[in-house]
Amino acid sequence: MFSLRSKPGLPGQGRSGATFSFIGPEVAVTGDIATPGQLHIDGKVTGDVRCGTLSQGESGAISGNIVADEARLAGLIDGGVSAGALLLEATARITGDVLYETLTVNTGAQVDGRFKRRRGDSDGSRKAKDAAGSEEPKAKAVAAAAPIGQGPQLFTGASAEQAAEAAE
Repeated sequence: MFSLRSKPGLPGQGRSGATFSFIGPEVAVTGDIATPGQLHIDGKVTGDVRCGTLSQGESGAISGNIVADEARLAGLIDGGVSAGALLLEATARITGDVLYETLTVNTGAQVDGRFKRRRGDSDGSRKAKDAAGSEEPKAKAVAAAAPIGQGPQLFTGASAEQAAEAAE
């Protein structure tokens, strides 16, 4: 069964008016699926899936890449997975690389691929990279300008505070 609810106020609407779509176990879809709302898959999909929230049942099978803000996977996936919050149930079987921000893997889940953490701007990594990038040239300039023996003492037991003061 495939159902797409798009009128406001109908049952099946999720948070903030997002739609809910369901692909039942008797349905086979060939082609890409894209929705900003919630999607539940118990059937077979041959194509890429892009959605806000993906829920896959044990009988669900996806042959294609998945991109979702949130995903709970319990069936077969032959393709890459990219999700902000990812939960792999014990019955999940993935053949492909997995890109995630937060990850939960239940005992029994199988992945034949690589895991890579996707860093979001909210975790401070962008700020840390920017700060490190702006400090690096300054530190090199100070080290180059300081006479030998008067720059930061990296291996002589000087503390990090002393090295920072010397760099200023």
